[in-house]
Amino acid sequence: MHVDFMTLACLCHDMAALKDAKIQQVLFTDQKTLGLELYAGFRTWLLLDTDARHARALLQDEKARRGTETESPVGLLLRKYVRGGRLRRVTQPPWERILLLEIENEEGRSTLVAEIMGKSSNLLLLDEAGTIRDCLRRATAQKNEYRTILPNHPYIPPPPLKKRPPPVLNEGDWRMMLTAADQEQALHKLLLRELTGVSPMLAREIVARVTGDPEAPVAEAEAAALLEVVAELFAPLTSGAWEPYIALNEEGEVIAFAPYELTQFESIEPAESISLAMQRYFAARMDTDAYAAARQRVAALLAEARKSVEGLLYQLRSQTIEPAEIEQLRENGELLLAYQWQVPKKADSVELTDYEGNPRRITLDPALSPVENAQRLFTRYDKKKRAAEEIPPRVEAAERDLSFLVALENDVQQAEERPEIEAVREALVAGGFLPSKKRRRGGGGVVRGPRRVLLGEWVALVGRNSAQNDEVTFRLATSEDIWLHARGVPGSHVILKLAGRQAPPEIIQRAASLAAYYSQARSATDVAVDVTERRHVHRISGARPGLVTYRNERTLHVRPLAAEEIDSEE
Repeated sequence: MHVDFMTLACLCHDMAALKDAKIQQVLFTDQKTLGLELYAGFRTWLLLDTDARHARALLQDEKARRGTETESPVGLLLRKYVRGGRLRRVTQPPWERILLLEIENEEGRSTLVAEIMGKSSNLLLLDEAGTIRDCLRRATAQKNEYRTILPNHPYIPPPPLKKRPPPVLNEGDWRMMLTAADQEQALHKLLLRELTGVSPMLAREIVARVTGDPEAPVAEAEAAALLEVVAELFAPLTSGAWEPYIALNEEGEVIAFAPYELTQFESIEPAESISLAMQRYFAARMDTDAYAAARQRVAALLAEARKSVEGLLYQLRSQTIEPAEIEQLRENGELLLAYQWQVPKKADSVELTDYEGNPRRITLDPALSPVENAQRLFTRYDKKKRAAEEIPPRVEAAERDLSFLVALENDVQQAEERPEIEAVREALVAGGFLPSKKRRRGGGGVVRGPRRVLLGEWVALVGRNSAQNDEVTFRLATSEDIWLHARGVPGSHVILKLAGRQAPPEIIQRAASLAAYYSQARSATDVAVDVTERRHVHRISGARPGLVTYRNERTLHVRPLAAEEIDSEE
């Protein structure tokens, strides 16, 4: 099913509460979906999706996530003329699946037109005179004879359908329509053909209320009943008394939504709002993680890199030699030189007395003389001594690489936007874990700077990834600021900015809960978080970005904040 005129009318009514809301963010979750963060004493997001498969407009509390490349001409213009502005009014042209968002910011007045019309869905930004600044879907005069949809052309609405809206019909009009129609034809098909503002869902609902069967033929309908039902269904257009409902199948899956009671279905539930009804419907048909594919691709690369590093660590650790074993090679060589006269010719071993007077059996190469066997042992001693000196630093480096990859795994799982996922791929390339030739061209947009989270009158900085962890800790923090990190698990570095003040315990506790949320342990109910002054945090020499050592810490046990508790300025 699709979003129809009545659904948008209900949404338009709901958006009256957002009059003069400030538009705080403008972003594209993908190439066809725009998200606007609105603040009107409370935060909400308006999602405008023009994808023909699931075109829709709805309000949601969940933050919209930035998708792929956003520096498109349309995106730049929306940032200039929409972001930071006020939503002055939302209107809907009569009987159209169109929303007009009138916006005013320091650049002047603009209108954002959302045409939620299936395959013809579009977003257009107009200037005060109604001229198109730009749009998502362009159409030349050759492609669209009725209207040209190009920048610097006047906006012309879609052509009106030459049909009558149901509320204007009187009982005589209904009687004439029924009499002239094929009596065996399904009534809902007649309504779709003759009326504007009526979708297949609404047509079946009208028929179900009139006859008791949404598939009933024309012959079973009465004009008076049609007049009464239509008046009832369309009354909210003037009264605002909408009653959103969802319909469910036997498995409890949402199969339909509408701004009225869906009597045509056996199992229905009221919805708190039409937006929530749409969310439940579309959630069952779309991946709830918009970036699942990209996330899985990068996660696979991380798993491959981690497997390689873990294999190297196993190999290095298996080559580790005890110092006593190495020294024994040197001593054996010295004993052979000292007691070479005791070594029988072509012997494969010999027992000599060591420096403590204990017997020691030394394996020999029968083809070599005692002196040559001693030199062979000295050569092995030198080789193993060098290896013993080289292996521990290599083990330490591999362990640091493994810690870095574990941190990147956390980064990719907690990434909230496509550029953050691509940044993990770039970190793999920069770290030498992924050949440059495997880098994806075109990128996924620019990763925004560290999060700024408001804790009352206090500000906390949160790194979005390992590189930003290094940035917030060593570039944006002062030595007096407070540093927080979930203990023993990958997570974001959190800096509580003091600005010369002393933070009260409840603010530090809340900052610790923030650090717990932005860690691998966010789903736990009790998370240990280490807290110390930034002056006590130091980079690990030779380690990847974000890996640190620290001291003078104290540990708090906190509950991670819930997503809705985080007041982020982004």
